[in-house]
Amino acid sequence: MSYIVTIIVFIVIFSVLILIHEFGHFIAAKRSGIKVEEFGIGLPPRIWGKKVGETIYSVNWIPFGGFVRMLGESGADEKMLRKKRSFVAQPMRTRAKVAVAGVFMNFVLAWLLISIGFTAGMQPLLTPGDVLPAVDEGVIELTEGVKIEEIEEGGLFDKAGFEAEDKIFSINGELVDGYSMGEIKEDPTAIYKVVREGEIFTYEIIEGQVLSDFEESGLGATFYDHTAFPRVKVFDISRGSATYKAGLRPGDIIISVNDYEIFSVPEYEQYVRGQSSLEYEVYRNGFRERFFVELDQSRRVIISNVIPSTPAEEAGFKAGDIIVSVNGNLINDSLELIEFVEGHSDGALAYLIERDGERIFYEVTPQEGKIGVYLSELISYSGEQDMSIYNIDLMSSILQIKDERYPWYVSIYKSFGEGVRLTKLTGQMIGGFISDLIRKGEIPESVAGPVGIAQLTHVFVGEGFISVLRFVALLSISLAVINILPFPALDGGRLLFIIVELIIGRRVNQRWESAIHALGYTIILLLILAVTYGDIVRLFQN
Repeated sequence: MSYIVTIIVFIVIFSVLILIHEFGHFIAAKRSGIKVEEFGIGLPPRIWGKKVGETIYSVNWIPFGGFVRMLGESGADEKMLRKKRSFVAQPMRTRAKVAVAGVFMNFVLAWLLISIGFTAGMQPLLTPGDVLPAVDEGVIELTEGVKIEEIEEGGLFDKAGFEAEDKIFSINGELVDGYSMGEIKEDPTAIYKVVREGEIFTYEIIEGQVLSDFEESGLGATFYDHTAFPRVKVFDISRGSATYKAGLRPGDIIISVNDYEIFSVPEYEQYVRGQSSLEYEVYRNGFRERFFVELDQSRRVIISNVIPSTPAEEAGFKAGDIIVSVNGNLINDSLELIEFVEGHSDGALAYLIERDGERIFYEVTPQEGKIGVYLSELISYSGEQDMSIYNIDLMSSILQIKDERYPWYVSIYKSFGEGVRLTKLTGQMIGGFISDLIRKGEIPESVAGPVGIAQLTHVFVGEGFISVLRFVALLSISLAVINILPFPALDGGRLLFIIVELIIGRRVNQRWESAIHALGYTIILLLILAVTYGDIVRLFQN
């Protein structure tokens, strides 16, 4: 039954997207005085039709989308140039408006759907570059390890003792990772360590013990979505350091510092720069633990060199001078000082310098945001951090991606910004597709045709109405972006010919234009067939 629902939803989605697009052309043509001969729901042959005024409104047998038939639309008949109400006889501005009206309506539909989604509550569509910021902002809720979502009663994991919500953090004594998860799906014999309600449990599946269960139903468990996230692991710590005394140990994986998520060594180094109080959250043996470290550090900015013939040399700065303040702002970080000077370079700056125990005042005007010195930092620790760290990938489960929810009046402009973002992403994806097609002569697997879209529809129907809503909005934007491409047979191709007409000062030969559009249709059809073939191959492979 679910597949029947999917087919119906798939047909409705495609029909709505294309009908909205064609409705845009229809309205623009009517408002421009162009004769619209027929507006059809579905594709011919016709089931039913009724003429209202000069336009036939029809319902057709093939239940995909619809069409608008305007007088003189193809341009193949040059006699249409003399008919005032034909499409080809219209001024360039009118033809351009009609050509892009369908694209405009698809954008409007996406805007409306995203607005509804944000009002009701909708998960954000995250790109790979959005994931880590979303974790830091709490939009994505993670837990380390691989968490079991459901256990099949009587299955392998059930008989071994596992329970739903158990978190596997170790397999055969090593932190769980993508490789070990792949291994147990082929051969589940292993020693597992799991966390359950604050306690650690160990389970062992012995070869041959439950082989029949595994062959019949696999692991008998489903897991939360899980993937490897970049983290920072402690390699070694000096026993006399402040971090060691606070409780950190070699092997700890740093999750956050002062509640700021840490994903790389450079990010860690940048964040702790100049901080004297650090609260670490680390992952150790299946649990998160917190440690507070007081470094008691003193950081000051020192001039390591003065460049000749610069404002700094002329003012009297010398190597070894310690910068106490600029314009009354205390300075203890060289990067902050550089940013401050660049942002206040339109006038003289007041520097307070410490030299040989004395404080000296200088006034200097930057040139091009610089005064002409090399900076370093004079750092003193009364309790050294003395810790070596390195990057690792830590398998983590995604427990939740929180919905974005706003009042309706906020959703209206929020959805516009989201629509712009999705349009840019869609443009980049289509650009990548075209690039791969030209350079490699192949279609990327990420590109889906009708079969692939039908599969995705099935997935989103299972997730609920809001997921379908978001999917339709994305498809509407994709349809708009594809149609505006300057390729023959597309709306953007028709617009391109109008621009060429504007540049050369005369109409392009109508027969040539029709022939080029026909060639464009053929190429597009071949591409759709190639993408569909790829969809079908992947369907049977899976």
